[in-house]
Amino acid sequence: MNPMYYLPEIIVVIVIGAALIWGFFLIRELLRVRRNASTCMYCKAEAVKDSGHIYWFLLPISFGDTYDEEEKFLISNMRPIMGKDQIPTGQRACKAEVFHCTRCNKRQVDIEDFLQVRGEEYPKGHYTFAYEHFKHLLESWDGMEEKMYRGSRNA
Repeated sequence: MNPMYYLPEIIVVIVIGAALIWGFFLIRELLRVRRNASTCMYCKAEAVKDSGHIYWFLLPISFGDTYDEEEKFLISNMRPIMGKDQIPTGQRACKAEVFHCTRCNKRQVDIEDFLQVRGEEYPKGHYTFAYEHFKHLLESWDGMEEKMYRGSRNA
């Protein structure tokens, strides 16, 4: 019998297999997000949060603006702030969290770009980058937090 006779069945089996594999990875990612974890960008193992706090930054764009080359744009335009209460109306902001992999021990930064409207965060983008590229920004945020802490202690 001609192998082309079975082509529809072969295609259906391949599509079902691809859907099952995709579903497995989706469920794994959702479970990790639910546990406040992420997926390592290097080896795909589970990455856990490095610290309990979130780094907050302002972006010089408003609600409808877009940008290309996300990593380059974010590195050159993120300005540290101490919290959500410092976000001006109509201006976008982002929050960054640092994760390290449980297998390869490499660090990564998960950044969520959002617009805050009436206290609600409306996500505009979610990105994962190598920690080393954002290290100076995160350290400047830590330095700013330390100055604020010392200033409030001395007052």
